[in-house]
Amino acid sequence: MSGVSQNVDISFEAISSSTNGNGGVPHGELLSKLSEALWSKNLKELNAVREELINAAGEDVFVDAVGVSAMFHMMTRIADGTGTPLDAGTDEPSADIREAIGVNHLVSRRQSAP
Repeated sequence: MSGVSQNVDISFEAISSSTNGNGGVPHGELLSKLSEALWSKNLKELNAVREELINAAGEDVFVDAVGVSAMFHMMTRIADGTGTPLDAGTDEPSADIREAIGVNHLVSRRQSAP
């Protein structure tokens, strides 16, 4: 659910590192740690974060978080694989957010022309 629909102020600092707080999202720091663990490929770290998140938020939150991560990963691979750039309606409005979370430097972002 969005922060707007829940009347909650959210921020983007937790996206770039789990040490940056929770971003205003319940269990945001643990969700950020889970994302980092998924990409680290460190099974011990992943298992520890999984257990910590399940204990704090429940299995449903864990399953939803992993599902969302998988979908974003899949969609990014499809877009990158086909060379799909951001459309103008997304590129301009998302400029500040992309800068804040540090994705403009990613190889796929640099190589995709708008």
